[in-house]
Order: sequence, then structure tokens, then C-alpha cells
Amino acid sequence: MNIMQDATLSQCPETLRNSPSGRPELLVGLARYPKTTHLPLDGVRRMVALPAFASHIGAPINVGLARYPETRKLPLNAQARMVGAVRFASHIGAPINTLLSINAAHLQRIDSDSVFHIGHLWDGHRDFQELLRKWLTHRGITWACVWAREYTGGRNRHHGEHWHIAVHLPPRHQDALAAQVAIWTGEAVGAPDDKRKCIARSVTGAWYLSRGKENAGEYLGKATPKTRLRYGKWVSNDLRTTRHYGGEGPIYGQRFGISRLIGTTAQRRQGWQ
Repeated sequence: MNIMQDATLSQCPETLRNSPSGRPELLVGLARYPKTTHLPLDGVRRMVALPAFASHIGAPINVGLARYPETRKLPLNAQARMVGAVRFASHIGAPINTLLSINAAHLQRIDSDSVFHIGHLWDGHRDFQELLRKWLTHRGITWACVWAREYTGGRNRHHGEHWHIAVHLPPRHQDALAAQVAIWTGEAVGAPDDKRKCIARSVTGAWYLSRGKENAGEYLGKATPKTRLRYGKWVSNDLRTTRHYGGEGPIYGQRFGISRLIGTTAQRRQGWQ
């Protein structure tokens, strides 16, 4: 995979004809069914991964099964794990100080290029994160990262799945990363807003790069359940400490993650609490 390097900021729309991610080879969204496909009783065509041979032999397919499991919230201990990872990142000299937010569902709806063009958003997230990891490590930057995929309801144009990716980024690389994100997403850099934390944002606000001073794990963990079941009764989830709320909703595939360098195993090896 060839990664575009040394991009510069531009107000001109960028395309991805030479995208480092290329185009997905298979269309996985609302699957295209052979004539013999059996729909569920409610008649809804759901997201499904088709076997490679299905379109050739016209075999019946169970279209009621999603390609990836669905979750509506984060695990009970997700926020605690992310908060701990962010603290550990500072402990090893790689503070997580930059947050990239991307409205993935919106970019897919407007037929943006790269990982959003076609395909499942969980696949797209993994591809995008790998591009970001390689871009950072190529410049000698420690890959310290926590991330979460969230859902926004309502009827606004940015409804659906969006991503928060918090990373360690030395300030001198901020403009270069913003320019690279513009290329990866097909959304040019626009005018910044009036917030001091803003590094850059896209012309439509579909992606936003910002500085962060507080522990990013608190914000990314806001979809952690407020309560848990204990001895048959619902009690407060004492692993949740954030004042932030939101992000709950249907997400298919992994919902959050922590890079290995700052994960639980790495913390244990250093005897860090």
C-alpha cells in the first residue's frame, strides 16, 4: 500500500484518484440478491455478506443475519479502560492530545472517495485507522491511540455513524495531518471555526481535527452504560465517571479500541496502576 506523504493544506477540493487506500473490491451494503433469495418475513433486505459463489449458483441466503454483530452501547468498563490508557500514554511520554472526528455515514451517503465510497463502515474504519497509524509511525510518532464509533440519531444531514480517534500528535505535524485527512476523506480543508481547540475542519464539517487538554477517554467513553444489573436489580455503574452523554445507537463491528502500546497488557508489564 502506497501512502501519500507530505500533503499541503489547500482550499481546493481533493480527489482520491491516487488514494493510498484504493477502492474496495466488493460492494457490501444493501446486498444485491439473486432471484432465489429468501427475504425475512418482514420483507426487509438487511445488511449481509454474500458468499463469493452465491451469485453464480443462485443459492438461498439467510439475509436476516448481519455481517458483524450489533451493539447499542459500550461495555460496562469501556470508559475506565480508555481513561486508564490515556493516562498511561502520558506516563510513557506519548500524551494523547489530538482528536479527529469523522462523520463516516455522511461521507458514505454523499459518495465520498476512499474507505467511505462503498463497503461496510467497520471495514472502512479499520482501513482508515491503518492509514493513520502508518502515516504517524512513518514520521517517528508513537502510535498511542484510543477510538470509539458512535451513533447520532435525528434527521440532520450528519445523522448515523461517526468516529472519534484520539492520538498522540506533536504540534508541528498538525497542519500536515489536516491536509492528509482531506485527501483520505475527499473533503477539502475549510475555514476553521472560532473555537480555540480547532486545528482544522472540512468544508462541510464532515471531519474535525482538534486539540485536547482533558482526558480523551472520558469523552470517548460517554456511551458507557449508566447502570448495570446486580443481583437482579439495576444499580449505578461505578466504572463510569464522565459527565458526557450520548453516542448510543446501532453500531456493527467493534465499537471501541486501544492501541497495544498503551493497552492493559502494556500497563501490566510496567506495573503501572
